[in-house]
Amino acid sequence: MQFSQVVEDLSNKVNQVLVSFLDRKIAMAPFSYHRTYYLNIKEFIMRGGKRLRPISLIQAYRGVADSSEKIFLPSLSVELLHNATLIHDDIIDHDELRRSGPTFHVTYREWYKKEFMSSTKAEDFGNTMAILGGNTTYNLGIETLLSSKFPHKLICEAIRLYQQVFQELIDGVMYESVIQRKESVTLDEYLQMVKMKTSSLLEKSIQIGAVLGGAKASQIKMLREYAVLVGQSFQIQDDILGTFGVESDTGKPTDGDIKEGKKTVLVVHALNNASSNDLNILKKVLGDSDANPNDVERVREIFQETGALEKSKKLALELKEEAKKRLLKTKPPLKKESQEFFLNLADFVASRIY
Repeated sequence: MQFSQVVEDLSNKVNQVLVSFLDRKIAMAPFSYHRTYYLNIKEFIMRGGKRLRPISLIQAYRGVADSSEKIFLPSLSVELLHNATLIHDDIIDHDELRRSGPTFHVTYREWYKKEFMSSTKAEDFGNTMAILGGNTTYNLGIETLLSSKFPHKLICEAIRLYQQVFQELIDGVMYESVIQRKESVTLDEYLQMVKMKTSSLLEKSIQIGAVLGGAKASQIKMLREYAVLVGQSFQIQDDILGTFGVESDTGKPTDGDIKEGKKTVLVVHALNNASSNDLNILKKVLGDSDANPNDVERVREIFQETGALEKSKKLALELKEEAKKRLLKTKPPLKKESQEFFLNLADFVASRIY
């Protein structure tokens, strides 16, 4: 079966289980405000996404164990955790859009204005509700693990990994917040930040699936190494799409990273290769929330002229090829269908940069 068909079939199944789980939470809501709150969480989560993290968890499980429907409920944990971090990240990044819709804090900011006919403290209210929304969504992830039908020992290990990756994600965002304010960043610093901020969730998704399937330590080691490299390739692709993508496809404005001054891989390469004149332009425009379209376009040109764009594409490809090598070293090897899925996942991640 083709990779796209596997993803579509499993995504549909994950979504069915996810909707059923969230609908139960909505039905249990004590008051109308709570019901609206859970409906908003559901709408945010169901707005889009390929569900690659829960699918990877499922495929890691299937790679070492017999297929079972019981894996679908705990697979939701990593999707819920992912969305919890998105809700919080959107506050940190002051983003207004997520998957072509309003971010969670914007939804409640606008709700406040309409409900109370006032803009006073609407921003604070929106941020407050988004903090709560992210916390709730994180907690729902724990609930899916606790409600699963796996042995107690395996559930405890899965929860330990869930807690561990949440801390790694926090550490990654903290690290990003610091290096974003540095004038220059090395490629090693960037890759370390990405390992914590992006790779860690794919790594733990795969590890949780492997653990629940009873994988051997040698299998888990190679799967983790594979996931780190694929996650880094994925983030590089995201950096490129965040500046050179099409907003209607990405669901986010393509000038956001530049205006926020994010130290993307494009910025890292450009700062290390720009002329003194271009360096001054980068320092002037990057992080300027009021930068005009012409200035933003000039930064894009510098990314191309300095070779930053091509170097970034090349690095993404190198990382995914190394990831595939690590996967093929897994001993004992994964079952054929799962191995093919992860090889195709690596190719899929890198191919989206073009």
